[in-house]
Amino acid sequence: MSRHHRSLIDVEQQLRQQVQKIQSSLPQSAERRLLLHRLLQDILHSGKLGHPQKAVWPDALYADLYAEALQKTLLVVCQKIDHYRSEHPVMAWVNFQLKCQLNEVIQDYLKKGMTQVPKTGETVPVICLPTWDDLDRAPHADAEDSDIVLLQQFLQQDPERLLQKKQLRERADVTFQSLALAKFVEGRSWAEIAITLEVSPQTLCSFFNRQLKELLPYFRKYLKY
Repeated sequence: MSRHHRSLIDVEQQLRQQVQKIQSSLPQSAERRLLLHRLLQDILHSGKLGHPQKAVWPDALYADLYAEALQKTLLVVCQKIDHYRSEHPVMAWVNFQLKCQLNEVIQDYLKKGMTQVPKTGETVPVICLPTWDDLDRAPHADAEDSDIVLLQQFLQQDPERLLQKKQLRERADVTFQSLALAKFVEGRSWAEIAITLEVSPQTLCSFFNRQLKELLPYFRKYLKY
């Protein structure tokens, strides 16, 4: 057995013992809070935290998504520590929670319409068109006059054919118009669109937001934004 393998086993045994102590302590007691704090510190320094989906996202964006997911994971660990069962490795349980939380964070990010795109390590805000959830929450007093209906009509009609001229490189079938219709008329998520087109979500969203900034005068001309 290698020294590294023994070290990992030692870390797991130490974590398991800590969890057992926490489960034996009184809920909401000062002792439990102290033990939980130590456990979280050891988890963070264990070297065994997973990084699911890291290859899918740009480094700067992934760092933000991961940090939020990790924060939520540590909270779940504290809240559900009594649900842990010793037949499973502690870090396997933690990493399962991390994977679930990261999935939720990414879905929330995609659901918001990818309103920020990382560029050279910086976050660049862009104008966000309404998402399908916004459409559901929009007032239905007069659909003919609503901004939502006007936006949908504009995307479909594309009076000057500018939306359909914006094409993803080497994919003439992927246009700004087709993405906008899929997202804001059909109500599909970026993840769903990416799977259908076999293009990564970050590539689609980077293209969409870049073209959107160039097309803003066109939107304002017909929609009075």
